[in-house]
Amino acid sequence: MLKLFKYDFRAIKRRLIPLYLVAIIIGVVNQICTTFVIRLSMTASQENASFIIFYLLKMVFSLSFFLIMSYAFILTIFILIMNFNNSVYGNEGYLINSLPISSKKLILAKYLNFIFWTFISAIFYIVFYIIGTINGLLASGQSLKVINSELNELKMQLFHSPYFGKFVGVAIIVLICIILQYLLNSWVFMMCVTFANLVKSNKLIMGIVTYVVTNIILGIFYFSLMASFLFKLNSDIEIRDNVFFSLMTEYGITYIVFVALLNVGIFFLINYIHSKKIDLE
Repeated sequence: MLKLFKYDFRAIKRRLIPLYLVAIIIGVVNQICTTFVIRLSMTASQENASFIIFYLLKMVFSLSFFLIMSYAFILTIFILIMNFNNSVYGNEGYLINSLPISSKKLILAKYLNFIFWTFISAIFYIVFYIIGTINGLLASGQSLKVINSELNELKMQLFHSPYFGKFVGVAIIVLICIILQYLLNSWVFMMCVTFANLVKSNKLIMGIVTYVVTNIILGIFYFSLMASFLFKLNSDIEIRDNVFFSLMTEYGITYIVFVALLNVGIFFLINYIHSKKIDLE
């Protein structure tokens, strides 16, 4: 399974790494232009030629960075979907499916690549967003000592709060929910590809229909859970503070159980369809 993961990793890396390198260059240039714009706005008139030039450059590179990051995220999903489809159900599938490896390990190897590259794409964007925020604060004249002092004050207030323990518990539950939902998203994409290959023609339409129907079903569950939570939270305003954390825990655990079961269920569903329902000869 690890060898198959490495093979897929290298194939996908060749397509995505150049795109990320271009995004890094544009992001760095954008931050340099942002620094100049902030500094010039503090020392020069906005009608100053240098300010106008750097401001226009900042606008161009900010838009370019947003577009290329959006494009990189969409392209990452597209490449991963196409890789899974072509290497398992396409012409490459004749070789892959003839290897002495179980269908479960094959699916997991593909899934690990889904997880890795979508994670890299998300982290890449978050890191640049944090760098941009810090750069903007520093360029505007705020020192790291002031920022660190404000963060320490916020931590002290949080640690001395009577709800600190409950807040930590809810934060852990929320983090688990985010991770499970992230894992589920990759399974949904792979499931759509698998369902698409159940038909001989109109595979794209089948995949899109599967994706839409799946998200409608999930959306109904999420909406029902949220509506029930808000209804119970507003049922007694006088005790809202006391019941908030207990409700968050109760509904968070319900969400975790539901999404965890979906992750496991979709995996076995993909494996069953792949091994029993699709003619790979």
